[in-house]
Amino acid sequence: MTSTRPNAPLPERSTRPRAGSQGLVATASPAASAAAHAVLARGGSAADAAVAAQAMLGLVEPQASGLGGGTVIVWHDARTGRHGVIDGLACAPQEVTEALETHFDGRRIPRERALHGGRTVGVPGTVRALERLHRRFGRLSWPSLFDAARTAAEEGFALAPYLVKTVREIGPIQDEPLARAVYGLGHARVQPEGTQTRNPAYARTLAGIAQHGAAALYEEGPIAQAIVDAVQGDTLPGRLSLADLQGYAVVERECLDAAVGPQRLLTAPPPVFGGLAVGQMLGLLEAIGAADQDPGATLEQIHRVCGAGRLAFADRAAFVGDPAYGEIPTAGLLDRTYLADRADVLRSGEPLLAVQAGTPDPGLAPAMDGTGLVSAMTSHLVVVDAQGLTLSMTTTINQNFGARISAAGFFLNNALTNFARVPTGSRRRSANAMEPGKRPITSFAPSILLGADGLPEMVIGAGGGNRIVGFVANAILRLRSGLRDAQQIIAAPQVLNWSGVTDLEPALAHHAPALSAQGHWPLVRRMDGGTQGAVRNGTEWNGGADPRRDGVALAV
Repeated sequence: MTSTRPNAPLPERSTRPRAGSQGLVATASPAASAAAHAVLARGGSAADAAVAAQAMLGLVEPQASGLGGGTVIVWHDARTGRHGVIDGLACAPQEVTEALETHFDGRRIPRERALHGGRTVGVPGTVRALERLHRRFGRLSWPSLFDAARTAAEEGFALAPYLVKTVREIGPIQDEPLARAVYGLGHARVQPEGTQTRNPAYARTLAGIAQHGAAALYEEGPIAQAIVDAVQGDTLPGRLSLADLQGYAVVERECLDAAVGPQRLLTAPPPVFGGLAVGQMLGLLEAIGAADQDPGATLEQIHRVCGAGRLAFADRAAFVGDPAYGEIPTAGLLDRTYLADRADVLRSGEPLLAVQAGTPDPGLAPAMDGTGLVSAMTSHLVVVDAQGLTLSMTTTINQNFGARISAAGFFLNNALTNFARVPTGSRRRSANAMEPGKRPITSFAPSILLGADGLPEMVIGAGGGNRIVGFVANAILRLRSGLRDAQQIIAAPQVLNWSGVTDLEPALAHHAPALSAQGHWPLVRRMDGGTQGAVRNGTEWNGGADPRRDGVALAV
């Protein structure tokens, strides 16, 4: 069991999962990892395993992801050398305002009230994305991939430690009807971890999707109608419609491809900003000769890593949005000359008291800050199969329990809180302003690091909102510093800065006084991010899962 005390030491993993010829999976849940592992063991592909894992995550880790949310999948196929991105992010319905804090009738909505409810729900994309993934790479039948999750929902599953912790911390969710029935067994308080419970409504939904595919959720029928009714019937109703569900489309994108020394980072492009920010951080650190050092190794390296994070987030705020709605200077933001110029401030050792966006494109002025109301919490999984298919998949319903409303046995996202809080002002209109059909930016950073041989060397990603960028960058830095064990890399103490606060985990707390003297605002706390990853050494893979949550890595 993972301790829930804020600054408790992280538990040691007694195993170091090793992949043989069949594959490896790492997720944030033992049950989800087991479901995916069983699929790989009977000859399924990484795509098959990912579908089974997500179906189970929606049952046992429903606060983080599920059928009512969005996902982004980065894939690499060693058989062909091809790679790409399947974008299943939630998008805005056709009837929206410019910002969530403005109601349809023009009234201002208090920020706290705008964080949850029907108006925050985007059109979910996860099931469509999984269907696209399976059609391209699946080996087993689609219906069979839902068997494990459906059986667990019907016959019973144990409440996981991190789920119980989350429900206890979010008082209002304890009164939500689905949560009260499933996690409280009819009571207003969550039951202890390990308690057996059932979710028959979720089982029925999985049965429908298994039989009819994604159409069961997106076409007119009981599941789609339940989603629309939940959104439009909420006390802060949205206008998501059956037409919005029917019109949802997955977007396939090229990977963002950034050089890191002899390695290449394959990650998701905008509107995902996390991978872009990781690429910028690594480029900034490489410009000053610090891209192959452990992020917590020295006081100087902590200062550099934190400064790189702040510079990357400043650019994110000013330039990143959905590329279907405006120009995003992605190439300029990763240009080596641009990053070398930006890195000058990191060489000085002086504190970054004020950080401004750079100028990656002389013809494109910085826009209004695109930061939304909240950042997502999310889940991440990685899968490697025997045929050479590698997946890095981040999946979310945004904040824990999303909009805090449910339909058909699962929770709906509050993805629209990721759009710009203040879209217009003295600068160019935010690239992340809310518009019909648009995808909001997200801190996702699902990534695959290719080695000098052109094959995947590391598969990595994380949950944790805006901290995802730091978690993923830290993992890659540790690999490049010489660590080759995924579990050690993931369990190592985190250090990051994206907002002006330098977050340190307790094992690095001894640096806090010196950082304060250097102008930082250090805050020591445990960070429950949910990083999952795998590292290849020669022909053998080893996996790691975040001990800060309930993660498990399993090899076949």
